[in-house]
Amino acid sequence: MNHSILFHRRQRGIAVITAILIAALVASLAFALSTRERLWLRQVENRNDFSAAQAMALSAIDLARLTLRDDMRDNQVDHLLENWTTPIPPVNVEQGRVGGRLIELQGRFNLFNLQENGQPDKRGIEALEKLLRQNSLPAEWAKKLAEVMASQASLLARQRSGAALAPLPFYNLADLAEMAGIEQGKLRPLEAWVTLLPEMTPVNVNFAGPEVLAAITPGLSLAHAEQIVGQRLGGHFKSVQDFLKALP
Repeated sequence: MNHSILFHRRQRGIAVITAILIAALVASLAFALSTRERLWLRQVENRNDFSAAQAMALSAIDLARLTLRDDMRDNQVDHLLENWTTPIPPVNVEQGRVGGRLIELQGRFNLFNLQENGQPDKRGIEALEKLLRQNSLPAEWAKKLAEVMASQASLLARQRSGAALAPLPFYNLADLAEMAGIEQGKLRPLEAWVTLLPEMTPVNVNFAGPEVLAAITPGLSLAHAEQIVGQRLGGHFKSVQDFLKALP
């Protein structure tokens, strides 16, 4: 009799432990399924947000293209008083805000102008030296950067076919600085005054800041360049001759 009672008690104890283990296993599975479901829902939300953001960006690009196409039909001189230069303030959209502006990169000094026909260009080097000195940076860096641009221009010339423009092998100043043996981040002060375009371009004096104007114009001081920018507020330069007349 005692043995039978003890056996039944052992069975009940094993049954309780088994029930607890099964309950724990079910809870673990439920938690895992719930976690995966939440992760899946977040991934779906992220994809939807990314698709919406991408659609807005593409729409903005199309709008910019149409705006610039219409501007090209209306006039041949770009300046700061045109409608397309006005920044679009941030507006509320689903899950965030969106805004933007168009920037005339030819209002900056194009580092591709440091070379001509695959050889370092003296005028481009002198312009960059001025910009470097204005930002308390070593002027000798201009020659290093010119050598890199000249070598890359030679490679691009061999890669191009017809009028097609091959992309530059670098996308920002940090990459270019690394190729020239300059510590990354040291060229950051120049970001507001220089650009990287895959072909030689003139500077649009209707957009250039006084630092760029002083750099590209031999004998022009920064103070005189600031005066010219002040005069430009009353009316843009319609031709190169108008700009030359404004020089001291």
